[in-house]
Amino acid sequence: MATARWSKYPENQPEESGVYVVNWRINNVYMTVLSFFDRNTKKWYNCNDRDQLLEGINAFNPFKIVPNI
Repeated sequence: MATARWSKYPENQPEESGVYVVNWRINNVYMTVLSFFDRNTKKWYNCNDRDQLLEGINAFNPFKIVPNI
């Protein structure tokens, strides 16, 4: 069983662009979702719709999600 490890955002940022597991706060509810971090813009986006910016990310798991191909 893997243990979740979280880094606070924006105090810490991922080392590279990619999809990460994040804590997202929306309407005073916290959810764990997948989000795409763009290192160039330093912003989080919906991993299914890169045009949709996600506001309210407060922590992320530092291990990038790598798809199985």
